[in-house]
Amino acid sequence: MIRILVNGVAMPEVLKLGLLLLFLVAPATQGGDSPGRMLGLSVSPDGKFIATTYVKGSSWRIYKIDMGTGNATRLTNATTGEESSPAFSPDGKLIAYSYTAYADYQRIVVMNVDGSNPRTLPGSGTANLDPTFAPNGERIYFRQAEPRPHEHRWDLFSIGTDGSNLTQLTHEGFYSVYDPSLSPDGKSMVVVLQGWNAPQQQIAIYSLDHTEKPERILQVHLPGKVPLNHVFESPNYMPNGKSILFIAATGGKRGDDYDIYLLDVEAGATERLTEGNGYAGALKLFPAGKTAAFLKWPEDRHGKTVGTDVSLLDLQTGKLRSLRVTGLN
Repeated sequence: MIRILVNGVAMPEVLKLGLLLLFLVAPATQGGDSPGRMLGLSVSPDGKFIATTYVKGSSWRIYKIDMGTGNATRLTNATTGEESSPAFSPDGKLIAYSYTAYADYQRIVVMNVDGSNPRTLPGSGTANLDPTFAPNGERIYFRQAEPRPHEHRWDLFSIGTDGSNLTQLTHEGFYSVYDPSLSPDGKSMVVVLQGWNAPQQQIAIYSLDHTEKPERILQVHLPGKVPLNHVFESPNYMPNGKSILFIAATGGKRGDDYDIYLLDVEAGATERLTEGNGYAGALKLFPAGKTAAFLKWPEDRHGKTVGTDVSLLDLQTGKLRSLRVTGLN
């Protein structure tokens, strides 16, 4: 996702490339009754809830959505600042997210899933984003920007859920690196990255025993599609640890589409699972590996985004359905 600076202040990252201009102009076009947007998703280990950031005007708040009813409830009581990037722990007892109180940059907060006992983890740099729990729940992996004047340089870090043993994993100062996903055995991590001298984004796999350089840069072929600047997002390890689910942007006569693909890492074969989503992102796999949730940002006839749709993809049948969400305000 692209990091946005407004008057030199880092804003939570929400989008990438094709979506950037849409959301940069959004605050100027939103009225008091304009629909908000959901940004980012996390799925609880039992598959009964998803967490998301709901953005309306200058308000960024984290909600938990019941998958059975679609009803959304606030997870925090904050009245100021901005919350983003929620993530459930593997046991479902904790949730981590990024928070900024405007006077500072984003820091990672861990709290109980009912919203109690929030605590801010140690952090430095100008932003700490995209927290992701290790499969055993003992550590959180995230990305961090360097201090000014190098706030556009990113690396990957990990830290204990109790705030101990902050560890820098990479030392490359990427132009962008985001969406970390841990393999089921906790030995590997897949991310989307782009170096300062690289012409495009790449999907990379790191061994967590040796994070000096990527263990593998995946060669991704999108069958029957024209890649749009090689834009990738939201890689998710499948439960077998051998395949990766991700979103890629393609261009065509009907405009840009962000569709879901499944990549067999060893064979290098890629299968397209959706068609014609328009602008979409925030893909998250349910723990059982049979369903994936993602967000769509539909547009009206003037090209203006009009809210957010939560879409659910059945990975066995290929069928899509929408989840009707209520209670966001």
